[in-house]
Amino acid sequence: MIRVTLLLSTVACFLQPFRASATGQAAERLIVGCDTMSLFALPLVKADSAVLVRLEKRLKEIDAPWSTACWRAYIGVWRLDKGRLWLERVETTEGDPVFTGAELFPKSAEGSRARADWFSGEIRYGAGKPVYYQHDGFKRNLEREWVAMLSKGRVKRGTKAYRNRRYESGVEMVDNVSRVAAAFDSLHVGKSPDLLSLYVVFAADSTGRVVRIDRARLLSEKGSPVVSDPADPLLQAALRAFRSVSRWDAWWVGGAWKEQAYFIPLRRGGAVWKLQRKRP
Repeated sequence: MIRVTLLLSTVACFLQPFRASATGQAAERLIVGCDTMSLFALPLVKADSAVLVRLEKRLKEIDAPWSTACWRAYIGVWRLDKGRLWLERVETTEGDPVFTGAELFPKSAEGSRARADWFSGEIRYGAGKPVYYQHDGFKRNLEREWVAMLSKGRVKRGTKAYRNRRYESGVEMVDNVSRVAAAFDSLHVGKSPDLLSLYVVFAADSTGRVVRIDRARLLSEKGSPVVSDPADPLLQAALRAFRSVSRWDAWWVGGAWKEQAYFIPLRRGGAVWKLQRKRP
């Protein structure tokens, strides 16, 4: 669960999007044809518990190294061949052997690999340069990605292919905050709390302009909601200001503009919010 402490006097707290407490994790590897790609899924976690106990026991026996970038302490090497997912092998994070697919799943073995017929669900895999990164699990995207739905180890329906891209069309965060706060103040919306901020979830496009607002609310000094009704004039004024003057970097990911979330301080001590710079 995401926890955010709101302090209007601390700029950084308002300038961060929501972040989970987890850490970015090393991807699995997926071989497709002659290409080895990053696999942003963990099919092994859906295996029978007895298999997972064997894997955990072996990892402890060989004192497999782990880090915050790979809590599971292993990397699965997979292959997608003719619509079927195979486990080739399991390695340590340093590339040392742990199990072949056949050793871990003897009943599903063909040669040294094993059919991943225990796995049903979605897999996402990709190649190319990073486009988007969030320091949390597999919340990142590469230039080229594919998403497939599997049922008992077989691709259930057509694989979707995506070309992802980042557009650096925004301005500095503090500039966005100052713009929105000033624009909100200029609307003369009447009486509002002395300490007020806008929480907004939105998407921007390649021009940096806001193209979609998914949810929004006004918050007090301690983060409690002041206004959440979208029809409220105060919230509508804050969103008009936000749309009209803010400009953001944007990500085209998975065939859509990627959602972003920010806290924007609007008022402090009864006046338009301004960055308080410390004297040298």
